[in-house]
Amino acid sequence: MEKLSAESFFNNKIKICQPENGYRFSIDPFILAAHIQPTDTQHLLDVGCGCGIMPLILAYRHSEIKITGIEIQEELSFCARQNSINHKLDKTISIINKDIKNILISDINGKADIIISNPPYKKKNSGRLNPNTQKAIARHEITLDIDLLFKCSSRLIHKQGRVYIIFPAERISDLILAMESYKFSPVYLRFVHIKKNTGARRVILCAAKNSNKTCTVSPPLYIYNSENKLTNEYISMFKP
Repeated sequence: MEKLSAESFFNNKIKICQPENGYRFSIDPFILAAHIQPTDTQHLLDVGCGCGIMPLILAYRHSEIKITGIEIQEELSFCARQNSINHKLDKTISIINKDIKNILISDINGKADIIISNPPYKKKNSGRLNPNTQKAIARHEITLDIDLLFKCSSRLIHKQGRVYIIFPAERISDLILAMESYKFSPVYLRFVHIKKNTGARRVILCAAKNSNKTCTVSPPLYIYNSENKLTNEYISMFKP
């Protein structure tokens, strides 16, 4: 087992352990989690949960929900499980160390209401593959790509369920193709920019299956304001 390090957030109310030299969470899970507002008792499925950062955030904010994290990498799934135990959330958060392709509905105690994912964002054969296997799997579409994500979501989600993803804005056409292949359509979009007058870096997507609803496109999220200071909205994503 690789050496672990701990980081605190939410005014030190959450302390998360993750591999010191392996894959470490970025700001994307905080941004996506801030856009997910489950109702009480809903069941969420986090595909590729890593060390369990999004389940911890959402369980802290919404105490009545149930969350199942799916993580193919054994060491990361171990961290996710320990993090939930350390915060006494192991009755709220369940972690499964398994390939999403092999997950059965019985494994997750029934279909999910909401599926969330901060999936690998680089195409398998694009760019330099990180020599660290843990980082490579988390960043490149080696074991999970968005087509597989929507394929599995179609099988594991309730008829009225929704899928939330944060993904590189430049790959929005890939998202649309994957959605259409499995009869999902976007119902919410928001682009994330470093600051005004810069191109979008990420897109937050909410998709629904067999939906005829129109898509809401929210105003952009900016990380920095015109004075090069973090925006209040972005700062709020790191607070309880």
